[in-house]
Amino acid sequence: MSENTAKLARSPEAIDKDFADLMASKLPDTIARDKFERLWDETNAIAAQTVLTPQGQQYLALLKRMHQTFESSYPESGPINGFGNRRR
Repeated sequence: MSENTAKLARSPEAIDKDFADLMASKLPDTIARDKFERLWDETNAIAAQTVLTPQGQQYLALLKRMHQTFESSYPESGPINGFGNRRR
């Protein structure tokens, strides 16, 4: 990651705070997923640029934690009794 890009990238702590705010907001599913995707994309882009650094490991850990937390609060619709899908 270039020095310029590094200065523009938000810290994992700043992204984590925004994620915590999102989780506390209890937004409707579609809005929450949209906001989550934006946070995910931002974090993933930084992680990809810093993957081989200690800082990159912080972003990777944040991605894992974000995924687990979000999916436990906003699970994707799945089959009902093996027949069809739930409606949103």
